Amino acid sequence: MSTACLLLGLALAAVPHPQSHSTSRVRVEGRAVRLELRCQAAALIEAVGHDRDRDGALSAEELVEARLDAEAYVGRTYRLVVLDGSGAAQTVALRLRTLTPAASLRDLGDEPWVDAVLEGSTTLEPVALRAELELFRARNPLHRDVATVVWNDEPARVFLTGPGVSGWTFEPAARRRPGVLLGFGRLGLEHILSGWDHLCFLLALLLAARRLRSLVATVTAFTAAHSLTLALAALRLVHVPARPVELAIALSIAYVALENLLLPRSSSRWVEAFAFGLVHGLGFAGFLGQSLLDEPLKLTALAGFNLGVELGQLAVVVPLALALRVLPGARRAAGGEQDEAPALAPLWARRGASALVAALGLWWFVGRAGWL
Repeated sequence: MSTACLLLGLALAAVPHPQSHSTSRVRVEGRAVRLELRCQAAALIEAVGHDRDRDGALSAEELVEARLDAEAYVGRTYRLVVLDGSGAAQTVALRLRTLTPAASLRDLGDEPWVDAVLEGSTTLEPVALRAELELFRARNPLHRDVATVVWNDEPARVFLTGPGVSGWTFEPAARRRPGVLLGFGRLGLEHILSGWDHLCFLLALLLAARRLRSLVATVTAFTAAHSLTLALAALRLVHVPARPVELAIALSIAYVALENLLLPRSSSRWVEAFAFGLVHGLGFAGFLGQSLLDEPLKLTALAGFNLGVELGQLAVVVPLALALRVLPGARRAAGGEQDEAPALAPLWARRGASALVAALGLWWFVGRAGWL
């Protein structure tokens, strides 16, 4: 298990910026197609370069130089394919109209972002739209995109692409529209399963548990807390800048993992789980808020996303807990009281995995603080 954890840690540490994501808005009006893409400047620099002063941002002048490369790159990695009633397909040739620094950073943290608008048209009579995305994945396989599709006058619909999901297909209501609850449930499930920082925090809590009952209490406290702040922030009732939230999440991971190493006995961590869960909920909300902007059934979407997150947590915690229970090795620290409940994880697994999680938490903190 220690070797597997080490390999996982090295793989994660090698990712240029684990919080890599973008938002896109695809509008279809008759035969006209418009793509509005907002991406991190760091991701675009990795893809096309043109950061002449090496400041990690793209100025207006640098973006003018990058226009042709950016147009070619987005057209190649964000392919929009129109389908007609006969099954014929046509890839939309997208032409770059504007490429500018993002105008508003309120929900995007302190790092620089870029806005790109591309337009095209089709000769077909469109009845569906398919997207095939490789956007920014060559350098960062964990990159995620949240796409909002507006089809003529229909209500907008949201799609997520990320690890394991490389595209989506939109069909208007006249053909088929899956339920909002199910769609956002899948969004939440995919988000938690690709959110390595949140999964590492859950692993640290799991390693601290004495028995399954205390683990249930801890995970329940974490769930209740992040559900609360997720709802408040995603519905824009509260707002906390993204950068301090991401830094606090990284520190929470390192803190709980270091507690596992420094405390001689395992213990229930439901208080820490609840407190840090409030912070992690704000991290979820920063991702979800963009998805809810055009969704008319916000409460239904929020409930579906929460459900997906919880299912994802269970899918990770339950198998790991069962695996830790059957691993060989001592579960009480030397000199511990005999009537003390044994830890769920053997000491060697607890110490080795906690050391790795602590290192990852500190690594993410340093990276998010811009010190790398």
